[in-house]
Amino acid sequence: MRLSIQGVTKEFETRDGKILALDETSLEIKSGEFVCFVGPSGCGKTTLLNLVAGLETPTRGTILANENAVTGPGHDRVVIFQEAALFPWLNVIQNVEFGLMKRMESKKRHEIARAFLNLVHLTRFEKSYIHELSGGMKSRVALARALALNPSVLLMDEPFAALDAQTRGILHEELQDIFLKTKQTVLFVTHNAREAVRLADRVLVFTARPGKIKAEIRIEKSRPRDLIDPDWPIAYIKKIEVLLREEIEKVLKEEVDREWSLKKTDLLRPAGIDLGSGI
Repeated sequence: MRLSIQGVTKEFETRDGKILALDETSLEIKSGEFVCFVGPSGCGKTTLLNLVAGLETPTRGTILANENAVTGPGHDRVVIFQEAALFPWLNVIQNVEFGLMKRMESKKRHEIARAFLNLVHLTRFEKSYIHELSGGMKSRVALARALALNPSVLLMDEPFAALDAQTRGILHEELQDIFLKTKQTVLFVTHNAREAVRLADRVLVFTARPGKIKAEIRIEKSRPRDLIDPDWPIAYIKKIEVLLREEIEKVLKEEVDREWSLKKTDLLRPAGIDLGSGI
């Protein structure tokens, strides 16, 4: 599925007033493309993912999926969250079947669920319950459940962030294999430059809030990719990390300035000093 994000701005109402999360963001994503969003916390990466999913509505701008305006959630776009969000009262295969329950009869959905459990190497755990699984296995169940719906777009919001490095590396390999087989369009949010370089066709680096696209890095490397290959990934990773560091330093400076301003106000007000006098 081809996605077109046209001049999208998103504001949120808070007790302290409006917060501008995304500002005039435009982006074209080809069908079958794997795109990673990276940026400092609060820069609007997940907000943009939710807008594409139809879980949020833009304040201004338009999002098109194959030339059709996105006005709400749809079966063509499926979100995988950081937390697996699995149902503990259902076993593994029932979790994978859940989204198919109103779309087909039980025998057919059971066949589809088993096929995708096989794709993520969990067939022998199909009768297990969620509390019996490791974190990596839960992530694979969530991925199988999403794939079973046969979406045109996978929207993945830091799905491996809570996992240890070894498990995350294994899931990177499996996700690359699945992507090569399904050719679905994937939008993937991460804070990890190494993860982005391993997975993406393009990495989009966002500015600090309000979020805009600061830079685009195309990863010119065929799949499957291995980060221990000494010939290719380091330059990409360093470039992304430098861009990220610039934005993170902006955020830290703003926080320090704000804290100092608040402390100065607290110190001067009891002394009766006019804060508007320029002191």
